Amino acid sequence: MTAEALPDFPDDKVRSYLMIVNQELVESFRDPIRRAILVALRYGTETVKEHVTKEETVRPDGTKVRTTVVEEKKIKRFWMTVPEIVTNVEQYLPEVEVSKYNCYYHLPKLVEQGLVQEFSPKDDDDSKSRRGIYYRRTAKVFVIIDSKMSGDVVGSYFKLFKDGLDVEMEEKDWGHLEDLMLRQIEMVDETMEYLATHLKDVDVDSTALSDLLQGLAYIFLSDNEAFLKIQQEIKETILTPCCGNATDMERICSFCGDPIEMSQMILRKIEGKTQSFCSDTCADNFIKSSK
Repeated sequence: MTAEALPDFPDDKVRSYLMIVNQELVESFRDPIRRAILVALRYGTETVKEHVTKEETVRPDGTKVRTTVVEEKKIKRFWMTVPEIVTNVEQYLPEVEVSKYNCYYHLPKLVEQGLVQEFSPKDDDDSKSRRGIYYRRTAKVFVIIDSKMSGDVVGSYFKLFKDGLDVEMEEKDWGHLEDLMLRQIEMVDETMEYLATHLKDVDVDSTALSDLLQGLAYIFLSDNEAFLKIQQEIKETILTPCCGNATDMERICSFCGDPIEMSQMILRKIEGKTQSFCSDTCADNFIKSSK
């Protein structure tokens, strides 16, 4: 690897994280090419930079000797050209085909959306060609907040409750339940944003990171009395009447889902976990379906 003649890049720091809540931005993460470009930029590229120092010494006879010392250092560079982006995609995401043409088309869109920055070392009166332009992400970590981007989350839950669990309630009770669920979603979102402020650069897909943060948010809120009260009320309103208490899980056949009388329960230890069955047939079928 030889030293490169690189321009003087802007020395401003990249923010540690950026919350993605706008639907248009979310679509960019769903697009395989744009997502691949963002992933490629996340890895950066290794380059060699020359550090030149000049020294002057004086010999005993008074002669001055000037010495130029050139030191080469490997550095990680996150301002990248289109060919470098394509190379990274080939290395880290070989299943996605991204050409230079794809990059030249999608990068300006990502710049407009605020997900990517561009830097041109050329003068303003230079050619309008996009060659020689460098790009980098606007944040080390992008965090997608699913609950804010899904449109009608509560409506989807209500459809599940009504059609999937056959829940019937008066209109005022549905209204109260909606208030509870909106507050729960709001608390989880706020907690995800708080947890994201503690993130360092992490090699995790943005969508997966959102799921992980959401799970961590529930854990983080596990001792929050207001949050627990909301969850308990939702459970008592919807789940307990339809599904029983959590302890009833042990009295349901692991294969067919039918309730089991304690006197007829058959226990089998399968892959290190004890399962409950209503009959030997269900136990055998469960084992077959698990293979």
